[in-house]
Amino acid sequence: MENGRFDNLEDETFPPLPPPHSPGQGGREAGEPSDDAEEDGDESKLVDVPAAKRKGVKRPQPKLDSQRLISERGLPALRTLFDNVRFKGRGHEAEDLRLLMQKMENWAHRLYPKLQFEDFIDKVEKLGNKKDVQTCLKRIRLDMPLTHEDFMG
Repeated sequence: MENGRFDNLEDETFPPLPPPHSPGQGGREAGEPSDDAEEDGDESKLVDVPAAKRKGVKRPQPKLDSQRLISERGLPALRTLFDNVRFKGRGHEAEDLRLLMQKMENWAHRLYPKLQFEDFIDKVEKLGNKKDVQTCLKRIRLDMPLTHEDFMG
């Protein structure tokens, strides 16, 4: 600028960058057709290169099954879910129902966040026919111990 180093930047031109080399082309340039393409009269001048396989850690996705449903965050968590909730009662049924559904959606999302609430309800209805889920519900209704902490308390 002041000392004249950057005065003629606009006049300077650079050659274009060469095209990247594909791994499947060997020593040929990217724009050159392959020998077999010239002989066969193939319209495609590009070489098909298989996509690199992704290698990563496989993380098994948890399933919403009866064991997950009867775990501590499942049905037994419903016993304490509404401890601090106060319903307003007569005349406020719509508000109370909305609060109840919000709590249930929150519980469903914490148990299995991948499903929408409606899909979660459908899955839980199907799992409700399993013997271990029915046993868990019966123990909850009879206020019997379910977890190790319940036995200690």
